Amino acid sequence: MGRTRKPKLKVCSVTGLETSETNFYRNQNHLKAVDNLRRTTTATKEQLARMFNQINQYV
Repeated sequence: MGRTRKPKLKVCSVTGLETSETNFYRNQNHLKAVDNLRRTTTATKEQLARMFNQINQYV
């Protein structure tokens, strides 16, 4: 029986969420989902970071 690898975690610079490294593009500090949201809404990364920051204050 082989050892299972512990998934490497990384913190998103936009959302502040800690998640698996596979949810990030290479050499990026934000999630793939953030990039998809940015593309579809034409919002900047800074605008999304502000939005997530405000949401996290109320949680």
